[in-house]
Amino acid sequence: MVSSLIWRRHVPAAALLCVGLQTSLLPAQDSAAARSPATLLSLRDARAAALRLDPAVRVAQEAVDAAAGRERQAAALANPVLAYGREQTSRGRQANAQDIAQIEWPVDLAGQRSARVAAARFRREAAEARLAAARHALDAELVRAYIDAMSAAHRVQLLDGAYRTASEARRVSDERVRAGDVAGYAGRRLRLEEGRYAARLADVVVQARATRERLALLTGVPAERVAVPTLATADSTGTAFGALLDTVLARATVPLALTANHADSLVARALATRADLLGAQRDAQAGLADARLAARERLPLPAISAGYKGEHVQSGANAAGVSLYGFVAGFTVPLPLLDRRGGAVAAADATARQINAEADAVQRRITREVLDALSSLRSAEAERAVLQPFTGAESRLALRAVQAAYAEGEITLTEWLEAVRAWQETELALLSLTTNIVLRRAELARAVGLSLFSSTDSTR
Repeated sequence: MVSSLIWRRHVPAAALLCVGLQTSLLPAQDSAAARSPATLLSLRDARAAALRLDPAVRVAQEAVDAAAGRERQAAALANPVLAYGREQTSRGRQANAQDIAQIEWPVDLAGQRSARVAAARFRREAAEARLAAARHALDAELVRAYIDAMSAAHRVQLLDGAYRTASEARRVSDERVRAGDVAGYAGRRLRLEEGRYAARLADVVVQARATRERLALLTGVPAERVAVPTLATADSTGTAFGALLDTVLARATVPLALTANHADSLVARALATRADLLGAQRDAQAGLADARLAARERLPLPAISAGYKGEHVQSGANAAGVSLYGFVAGFTVPLPLLDRRGGAVAAADATARQINAEADAVQRRITREVLDALSSLRSAEAERAVLQPFTGAESRLALRAVQAAYAEGEITLTEWLEAVRAWQETELALLSLTTNIVLRRAELARAVGLSLFSSTDSTR
């Protein structure tokens, strides 16, 4: 008995407090929006801003520039060496002086430079692949954040509509209580229901704010000024929201109709186009080029030299000196007696095998990602196909009929509550499924290696 009294006294008060807080927050939010009006952020504009701001893309771009510089350096020829020497000897009245100037140039007979250039080229291509992978990862994260923001905004619309429906039902109930048609319990019960919807609305408003902040973090646009496409209040069904999502994605991204394809063809396409796999393969080729370079470095690198020689001979104090002029030529060859580079060759071979194994691991991971994404997408589409007949315009018409029947006293409060809850749960379930399908479709496109945006969009 005591617990029931506490329930009757405090729970309605808490519900009304939630309603009061919610209604008091709305003017403050409106005034803040008036001070900094939000602008509609398209998905393409959001991507352009994110590409300019994202540090991972900048890091990958600078890595490409650095790899290109190393490739140019690897192609440079070795500098010649200029040497000059003077030798002067004397004994008694005899003197001899020699001046020798020569240029020495190493000769790459083993092909070390070509192997070095090949390794640098593969590493530059791997850096370019990692840049593409960084952009694709940013695209996937941005599309997810954008869709989450749209879904949260639509969820706010649904809960706001349910809150207004409960408020209208409470107003009708209060009129019927004053007229003596129903007992006071109906009004108190509807106040609890109104507080329940107010609390849920406040919760989804906070979630919507969090999604906008995530989108603002990616794009650099203040969260207060981020606005995503939404539906009109009169057409806030899950079916209409799905059509809005398709419209937004069709304007900014390539079509994602991949579910009809066979799993094997999707896996083959992913293995041929994924940027991270291409980068891993280029790293493996660079490792093989390093192994070839280490093997060629075992051969001595000879050098040829050519130059000028001048000699002056003085036989005595009174004798005329004799000057001789000519050229010098020669070559040098290091003798691999102590260091045969065996350890360096073995290490390079082992590193090449390690990188190749890592590329195989990336290939297996990509295959698993494609199959998991395809399975998840097909499961979500099957669930939506089961739920689709019970949503849309027909369900909204049924809800309006229920509201009219309750206003005219044809159904009880319990029947009205059950109908409203059933409609709300169905619409929220459809919203979740629609959002998941679009997200999983985008995830499948990313797993296959397709760019989520057209090639004409800005990439810098």
